[in-house]
Amino acid sequence: MKKIFIILVLLMLVVCTFANLVVYTSVDEANARKILNAFSEETGIKVDYVFLSSGPALARIEAESNNPQADVWFGAPMANHIIAKDKGLTMPYKTVSVYGVSPEFYDIDGYFHPIYMNPLGVGINTEVLKQIDGPMPVKWEDLLNPAYSMMIQYPNPQSSGTAYSFILGLIEVFGEDGAMEFLRNLAPNVQTYTQSGTGPSKAVGPGQTAMGIQFTPAFFQFMEQGYPIAVVFPEEGVPYEIACTSIIKGAKNVEEAKALIDWIVSKKGQQQIVDQKTYFYPIRPDVDFGSLQPLSTIKLLKVDENWAAENKSRIVEKWVEEVLPY
Repeated sequence: MKKIFIILVLLMLVVCTFANLVVYTSVDEANARKILNAFSEETGIKVDYVFLSSGPALARIEAESNNPQADVWFGAPMANHIIAKDKGLTMPYKTVSVYGVSPEFYDIDGYFHPIYMNPLGVGINTEVLKQIDGPMPVKWEDLLNPAYSMMIQYPNPQSSGTAYSFILGLIEVFGEDGAMEFLRNLAPNVQTYTQSGTGPSKAVGPGQTAMGIQFTPAFFQFMEQGYPIAVVFPEEGVPYEIACTSIIKGAKNVEEAKALIDWIVSKKGQQQIVDQKTYFYPIRPDVDFGSLQPLSTIKLLKVDENWAAENKSRIVEKWVEEVLPY
């Protein structure tokens, strides 16, 4: 009996030793694979992940709160992680890796931590633009030009955190009512509202539409691959995302989750953000930014993340009522 007990204990230790970190990732699947594979190679910790846009990810984490099926939520804009924190869905962890990172990029209580930041922009297929004889836009209001009829895509804020960030930026420029009016006026030029935040780039790259509005990594990737893509940052200013990661409350692999937090915020992890060709902007100033367009050339709009979190349901519902029917 004693021998059987010892064997069972050893088997349990083996299972624990080879337990995989389970991640719900709202970073696009290709880039999540690059980053998480680099983490595994450097730490030896294996990662299983499921790709979910920010809205479905938050809903799933909440639905599973009594029996969490993942350890980490990796990605989605900060406002989503504030909501998760406020709902008691995540747990705090303070990592020394945040030293040298701007406090605006993370939660001082340790509930969420930054992965990267990105400005939102307008990706333009220049060949399609020539075909429709459309001018190159400079301002947000330029997108209302009838020449772009049914030639613009942007994500649906009901499922995409990227779309919500877009609306928040417009609120900074035009005010809340002005932003909704702008989006109603833009509706005749919208070809489709994509479910995923990276959906527009998938149509802009191969020329299925002229323009897409989203965060810029995929557009920069298409440019480097030789596609006829230009990126415009409207001169009134653009919002930017701070994509974050949180440890899910009740996680089964807490130590492995902490290791991921330590690594992704560190200089080594942040350099991988650049070296793995994610085209994300690192959140540490001591990292080599490579070929990314300098942030100093882009007017960035600071958004109150707490206000964004508190008002998300209301603003999205307003978009559904006042913009979607047009």
